[in-house]
Amino acid sequence: MTQFEIRKVASGRFCLSGELDMASAKSLHEALAPVVRGDAHIVLDLEELTFIDSSGIRALLDLSHRLNGAAPLALVNVPDAVQRVLDIVGLESLPGIEVVAGG
Repeated sequence: MTQFEIRKVASGRFCLSGELDMASAKSLHEALAPVVRGDAHIVLDLEELTFIDSSGIRALLDLSHRLNGAAPLALVNVPDAVQRVLDIVGLESLPGIEVVAGG
């Protein structure tokens, strides 16, 4: 099992590393709950994320919904393996989520 870690790198910008799955999705929710507001702009740098499953996708969707559409949840530096999962579920087509090439 790969350890999951969330690091704040700037105001509203967080780096995720490890695996975002059923075991770690709650950690994402708890770590970002204090900073998620309707007017927040959240950027998640996924460069060090090695795996995401349906629970991880659900955590991203929940995070996006908590932003109330005021700003999209931006996912940057998405690794190829994670991008394939995002493409399969059509995450980029959903309102409130933006996948940004590069960082």
